[in-house]
Amino acid sequence: MLIGTLVPALAAYSLVQGLRWANLFPANWDDLFDGFVAASGFSAFTASLAGAVLMRKLPSWRVAPISDDTANQLRPLTWVLAMIAFASGLIDAFNRTIGASRTATTGWQMIEALVHLLWIAVALSALGRLRARRVEAEEAEGIAPGAGIAAMTLVAWALVIAALIALAAGYVALSLFVARVIIWAAVLGAALYLLLGTADDAAMLLFNRDSRLGVTLTRSIGVRGSVVDQLGVLVSAIARVILVLIAFGLLMSPFGGGDGLTSIFGRLGTLSQGFEVGGIAISPGAVIRAVVVFALGLAIVRAFMGWLEKRYLPATDLDGSARNSASLVARYVGIALVIIWALASLGIGIERIALLLSALSVGIGFGLQAITQNFVSGLILLAERPIKIGDWVRVGTDEGDVKRISVRSTEITLSDHSTLIVPNSELITKTVLNKTLSSPLGRIQLQFSVPLDTPVDTVRQIVLGIFAAEAAVLDEPAPSAFIDSIALDRIAFNCFAHVASPRDVYRTRSNVLMALLRTFAAQGIDIGTLPQKLELHTSDPLPEAKAPPVSD
Repeated sequence: MLIGTLVPALAAYSLVQGLRWANLFPANWDDLFDGFVAASGFSAFTASLAGAVLMRKLPSWRVAPISDDTANQLRPLTWVLAMIAFASGLIDAFNRTIGASRTATTGWQMIEALVHLLWIAVALSALGRLRARRVEAEEAEGIAPGAGIAAMTLVAWALVIAALIALAAGYVALSLFVARVIIWAAVLGAALYLLLGTADDAAMLLFNRDSRLGVTLTRSIGVRGSVVDQLGVLVSAIARVILVLIAFGLLMSPFGGGDGLTSIFGRLGTLSQGFEVGGIAISPGAVIRAVVVFALGLAIVRAFMGWLEKRYLPATDLDGSARNSASLVARYVGIALVIIWALASLGIGIERIALLLSALSVGIGFGLQAITQNFVSGLILLAERPIKIGDWVRVGTDEGDVKRISVRSTEITLSDHSTLIVPNSELITKTVLNKTLSSPLGRIQLQFSVPLDTPVDTVRQIVLGIFAAEAAVLDEPAPSAFIDSIALDRIAFNCFAHVASPRDVYRTRSNVLMALLRTFAAQGIDIGTLPQKLELHTSDPLPEAKAPPVSD
């Protein structure tokens, strides 16, 4: 598009400049030849833009989602439009140069309006036929057709009909103005479409973690690859917004909108002086200053957290859970101070922040009650530490290791490797069994019974020997075996042993039970409960059944 525009425009400019240097035409023809250069440049821009959008000869390069049939049918119309634009610009310049009368100018404008409207009608008819074919194909494939192009086409037809009515009523200038605005909007839309894609591709190609710039940023400055990719997305968004603003200004220029771009940049200049909201002066400079302060504050907090977690806390006598609590509290306090610092740099004083917080407290009390409750409960957990990271806890019927404690919830890893997320308010307001709070040991309990005539010393020695043979059972506290009760001709034993962690209880208890059953079976010791049977007794025997009398 750039080459197709510049080459004809520079050729026309070189031709005109050469004629001027050679003094081959009078000075009053300057308007005509300037109009020739402008008409050549705009017609070349129109033709090259259409070629870049349609890409009739190189369909694999085509950016717009159009078919080959559409490109082939619309390309001749674009050449006609380029010729109409050249002729229109040249005729306007010729009329200004010769000082044509008002009647002659109106006649030329009537012809121009008819030609423009005729071209628009032909183009809309071609687009309508092509769209009808596409809709049929999409409906056959079960795809719902979009309504955006149809709405734009309907608006264009309405403007064309209105322009024809105005032309018939004698409003020639209005009719020509409407026709030119339609064509100008179509040209701007096509150019904006290509430039938006170009800006996005250029930004994503330049700011990419695998590009030269991205590799330089990651290796020399230490920026993460994801940050480079995010920067590319932000640059692309900013460039696209700027292009849209420029296109909007150019679109408004025919309507006398303060000379188009001049109006937009003038308003931007006024906006840069700032505006006042609630007694607070807000300007782009203040916003930028607040953003810089916020970014600098976060960098300071991040550096401080790195020193705290890697240098200071490891040098203390605090355990892992206490270090996590101190780190979390320091991080949230630091972020809160950074936010206050950024608001202060924006011109919002501490008293206004306090007023804002008091106004938000009502909404927080009603709408965010559960979140606030969990937040306060998290702070209580971090301060009192009834539950620490690494504790073995039971919440309801679930048991597991505490892996993470935040200000909103606590994560517990269960035995099946799943994660139970418990709101902190549940851990504060409800009963929680912490098996490792006061002691890290776990206890094994065995209960069984033997017949009354079984030697109890032998049973006790067998149990204590199996406990001693199990590697996971601790020597201190020492294992023990007690007679719990004597009932129904059996002796009930209750035996205890300790292991290093509650996590080892289940496995160790299974090993002890298997060894106990093998030993009792080898020595013929009955283990279990007394078999029970049900007997029915009656005081009177049942009467014998008598045969019914036989009738004669």
